[in-house]
Amino acid sequence: MIAPDMTAAPRRAELALALASLLLAAGVAEVAVRLAVPAGPAATGYAPVNTARRERAMANSRGYRDAERAVPAPAGVRRVLSLGDSFAWGHGIEAEDAYPARIERRLRRERAGEAWEVVNLALPGLRSVDHAQQLRDEGFAYGPELVLLGYVLNDSEDADAAEARRALDWQAQAGPSPSFFDRSALVRFVRFRLFATAENRRRVEGYRSMYAEDAPGWRAGRQALLAMGEQCRARGVPFVVAIWPLLGNPLDERYPFAAIHESVAQAAAAGGATVVDLLPVFRGLRSEVLVVDGADDEHPNEVAHRIAAGAIHRSLAAIGFQRRGEPVAGPMGAPSPTELLRPQTPAGFQRRGEPVAGPMGAPSPTELLRPQAPRAPRP
Repeated sequence: MIAPDMTAAPRRAELALALASLLLAAGVAEVAVRLAVPAGPAATGYAPVNTARRERAMANSRGYRDAERAVPAPAGVRRVLSLGDSFAWGHGIEAEDAYPARIERRLRRERAGEAWEVVNLALPGLRSVDHAQQLRDEGFAYGPELVLLGYVLNDSEDADAAEARRALDWQAQAGPSPSFFDRSALVRFVRFRLFATAENRRRVEGYRSMYAEDAPGWRAGRQALLAMGEQCRARGVPFVVAIWPLLGNPLDERYPFAAIHESVAQAAAAGGATVVDLLPVFRGLRSEVLVVDGADDEHPNEVAHRIAAGAIHRSLAAIGFQRRGEPVAGPMGAPSPTELLRPQTPAGFQRRGEPVAGPMGAPSPTELLRPQAPRAPRP
């Protein structure tokens, strides 16, 4: 006769207790997630503008989201030419809130008696090669005294890579495939966190590979920056490149594209451009209050455009304007990228012939950002 196993019952009890503990922990976690995790994105206090509507996406007779601009410039009118993509175009915001329009108002306000215009030729989807062609074929006809390029990190993406990225981004926006277990808030939270982490890694690696030395888009982008610099230098027109950070990322030491900013700054400076890297200006600010619609639309909102316009305007003030025909410093005389990334000079363009204030009188970055802090975004 086989003796009964006296340990079976205690073992089953232990298993039952462990299972009950696991279920209890899962239940507590489920309740905690439902209470702590919002059902939708957290409100930022910013209401995006539907720029797909006709009245919001106004266009002049030449197809640009700008006022009518005479060609050539009327007598007495001084102009800045703004080139860019959907950032400079003002996706998700009112046209008057985009940074080119804000810079124009600053110039008119601070230089009373001078007729300033910032001609905005930005269009969504344009890349560096398009900007170079646009400047050559159309831009100089407006008679600019300075050319401002708003550079976004996808501006050097080649067409084939852009199409593939858009397809992947569309899939990412759809999120992971629905599952029966998505009825659980805990399961949804874990699945979406894993999915978001994987997508973020894909996105970061995609941008880094875009700026490999042998990447076709970046090779063409470098040539475009050089070409724009040469065109401006030949006409005695200063060339300024403002590099936008991707605001949907952490804007602290975790920002993943700082090395790309350096590469773009060096390429632009090699063409004789003055570089304004906007990353230091946005450092430490909360990305969610700077974008149009959270993770769904990471274009800069009105708050970000206001901050960028102030930083760019201060940099333009430091440059001053040469008279037309005067030589502009070439690449050999260009300051280092580190020196170029200091837009902290007193605001206002110097009149022709007036000295430009030196760095000793410039406020600190903290002082410059204090009045621009997005504490109370307006709807």
